[in-house]
Amino acid sequence: MKSKRIRALLLATAALMGMTIGGCGNTINDSAVFATLDDTTITMGVANFFAKYQQAVYDSYYLSYFGDDMWNNDLYGNGNTLTQDVKEEVAEDLQEMYLLKAHMEEYDISISEEEEAAIAKAADDFIAANSKEAIKQIGAQNKENVMEMLRLNTIREKMHDRIIQDADTEVTDEEAAQRTFSYLYIDSTGYTDEESNRVEYTEDEKAGLKATAEAVAAAEDFDTAVTDAGYTASTLSYGSAEDEDATVDKSVLEAADKLKEGEVSDVIETDSAYYVVRLDSEHDEEATASKKEELISEKEEAYYDDILDGWKEKAEWKINEDEWAKVTFEDHFTPPASTETTETPEETASEEETTPEAPQEDTEAAEGTEAE
Repeated sequence: MKSKRIRALLLATAALMGMTIGGCGNTINDSAVFATLDDTTITMGVANFFAKYQQAVYDSYYLSYFGDDMWNNDLYGNGNTLTQDVKEEVAEDLQEMYLLKAHMEEYDISISEEEEAAIAKAADDFIAANSKEAIKQIGAQNKENVMEMLRLNTIREKMHDRIIQDADTEVTDEEAAQRTFSYLYIDSTGYTDEESNRVEYTEDEKAGLKATAEAVAAAEDFDTAVTDAGYTASTLSYGSAEDEDATVDKSVLEAADKLKEGEVSDVIETDSAYYVVRLDSEHDEEATASKKEELISEKEEAYYDDILDGWKEKAEWKINEDEWAKVTFEDHFTPPASTETTETPEETASEEETTPEAPQEDTEAAEGTEAE
């Protein structure tokens, strides 16, 4: 969703970077024009701060995995460098935030004196928590740049919550209805040997795997048979065999559709696996309620995005490319030795992962710890 792009959540105790490494980078004119949105001028001070803050988050999490040349590489696989991707996202994010700011009065949204005071304190805390070198590199010498980003994020959160109140969020029981099944999955393509080489199964080995699946399908106790075979059953809820976001082959859903509660399917053979399915519930109330919440959220976000898109079509947005080109990520941010990151830039990152995947486009800034 467009509304979940990068967000610079500057927390009061956030200190994501320590000393910078490399040279001094390009000098940014704080008061130069980054872009204009109708009659509103957005300064390079704000744009540079937002971009550099995102860089600090990426550097703190990804630099040790992807190396010093990370920003010059195509990590998304779309033909752009990571620098190009992040700068494009930052520019669009700023456009959306200033559009939201321009339409505040229409939704009776404002920032109170108490909120403005909290923003000022958060900016002071952020500046105090970081090294002078990092503050210079991120462009936070001007406290107003930090405060403006905090204001914009405050406005965005308020506007988002207000705008989605007008969305049509009706979801019928039929739309949300979920069936739930347990299933055995046996990969029939191959396995990884002790030397980490991928080895394909022979036809005889595939026949043996299929025989295992057939034994589970014929057993009186599905759960016990799966366990005895050395596997673990998985559970999946779905609406119909036409679900586009299903994580299993369509033929598995089609087989589940034919079952009544408690029934077990025959072996379902796909190009890459053998499946056996047991229908656990023809109408899973808990899964249905969860799906309804998901569909409501999707309708809210779609409405929110439509409102933003409408404003974009009517507004005149122009970036000063010459000034924007001066923002580079050549000098890296390094986290303090005591950093204990509470979140990663990826919403879906697992604490058990030892090597992260390439950065995802929907990222949120993480809270850090005090710099040296």
